[in-house]
Amino acid sequence: MRSVAKYLLLAFILTGAFSQRVHSQSIIELLRFERAIRTEVQGEAVQKLYNARLKTKDATLVCDSAYQYVNRDELRAFGNIQIDTESENIWADSLVYYTRNELSKLRGRVIIKQDSSTLFGNVVDYNFATKIAYFRDGIRLEDKDGTLRAENGTYFQEQDSAIFKNNVQIQDSAQYAEGDSLFINRSKEHFQLHSRVFVTDSSGTNLITGNYLEADSTGRRFLSGNGYLRRIEGDSLSADTTHIHAARILMLESDSTSQIEAYEQVNVWSENFASLSDTLFYDSSTELFRLRGTPKAWHKRIQLNGRDINVQLDSSDVEKLTAFPAAFAVQEDSVTGRFNQLKGDTLIAYFDSGAVSLILLRPNSKILYHTTDDAGEPDGAIENASPETRLFFEDGDLIQAKMGQNQGLFLPEHAALPDRRLDGFAWDPDLRPQKPVTTPQPRFSPVPETPPFLLPDRYLKFIESQIADDKKN
Repeated sequence: MRSVAKYLLLAFILTGAFSQRVHSQSIIELLRFERAIRTEVQGEAVQKLYNARLKTKDATLVCDSAYQYVNRDELRAFGNIQIDTESENIWADSLVYYTRNELSKLRGRVIIKQDSSTLFGNVVDYNFATKIAYFRDGIRLEDKDGTLRAENGTYFQEQDSAIFKNNVQIQDSAQYAEGDSLFINRSKEHFQLHSRVFVTDSSGTNLITGNYLEADSTGRRFLSGNGYLRRIEGDSLSADTTHIHAARILMLESDSTSQIEAYEQVNVWSENFASLSDTLFYDSSTELFRLRGTPKAWHKRIQLNGRDINVQLDSSDVEKLTAFPAAFAVQEDSVTGRFNQLKGDTLIAYFDSGAVSLILLRPNSKILYHTTDDAGEPDGAIENASPETRLFFEDGDLIQAKMGQNQGLFLPEHAALPDRRLDGFAWDPDLRPQKPVTTPQPRFSPVPETPPFLLPDRYLKFIESQIADDKKN
């Protein structure tokens, strides 16, 4: 009977010691312990508790041992720590808790579980009042959608947002992304990735790089600063690849369609088509490229100039080119090297299986077309002006020309004929975009599938209990 009374008295004294110098909103209540010692640490009075369970206004804490400093607002806990609140569960190897401002310094195998997300770190400062966690030496975030990791970060629980810095990586079943820093609001599904951005989908078909990327849940992605987009249509990495470079690229994705807008120094390369322009608009539902701002477009040995150019694709093959106004097309003859020239207010070129089949010029059309004899040698040229001109081709060779109210002449072969040019002639093969010789690669190794440390015992037991509860339900 005496021992029980002595134990109750000790518990009463310790509870009073825990409460005597802290504010009312952060009073620590002792719930249980196996053993207690009152001693001094560097001249300060300390209560040492072993296998203790304590409670504050908003949290309960269990640990292997705890030090309560009698004369200052500080608690230290060690070994297999678990902290439970209404909104999170926390595990750590050691803890320093300042009761005045509810700030805790968590160290060694830190895990914070909040709703559907779990965060891992080695050095974490967490404020129970503001619900802000500062990860100072590595952070890993896991949720149902994937995994994120960085060298450091700040997580704002109430705003469900975070800032991650230095060697940021994001990995899920659909894509991989990396950059130097990341600002994310998970509830709004909005994020901003900064500096040395690299993003690719799980199949490796689509890839983007740049200095800044912004994205949200609507499928909108905005890329700026040396932006690059690679899209592959088909079953292999060699099929129907389009490369787009621009200062800014806006991508709008839906379940069935995608739209691309690119601005400033836009250049495009694909197997059958290349272009330069100030702006570019593309809609996958119509397979239509619209180039604006004195663009230039190339298809095989044809260069097309005009203030506006539309490129209609059909399964990645060019089906139709339209240029207006002041359109000018140049076709380099593959045998003679001479330049066939076509100009008009509007030019429309139709293609069949990748080869030009019909060119329509109207109004104010002019042509300079070089001819060859039966041996394929140059033998003159046709120069013509007409309100409308129709040129018919077979296998890329001109077979018929139809002109209305034409004013034309046949120019016999002579030394100066190869250099004859119509007004507005432009042929710039050096400006034609080329296929990139290298493919951008990620800077970092893949995100590990497992956390960066062995999981604490109490955390494993917590997960086991959750699994058991889910099976019951």
